[in-house]
Amino acid sequence: MSKFAIKNHWIEVVLVVLLVGVTILSIGWHIYRYGGDYYYMRVNGSSGSFPVTVPVGITQNGYVYRGIAKDKYGNRQRLEV
Repeated sequence: MSKFAIKNHWIEVVLVVLLVGVTILSIGWHIYRYGGDYYYMRVNGSSGSFPVTVPVGITQNGYVYRGIAKDKYGNRQRLEV
């Protein structure tokens, strides 16, 4: 491909670069958001409630769930959600 041919196709080159950039950013965002360890816990009921203040100043009741969670290898960890 000569310089002249690349000059005529600059828009395609820019679009390909943008497509590759968006793809890399999407993969990075997916790893950032969904990467990490997964633990599974069965919730049978709440361990208590506490007041929760939302940004608009309304007080509501929230719940605390405590229990032992397991990952896919059977490792246990105590969680409070």
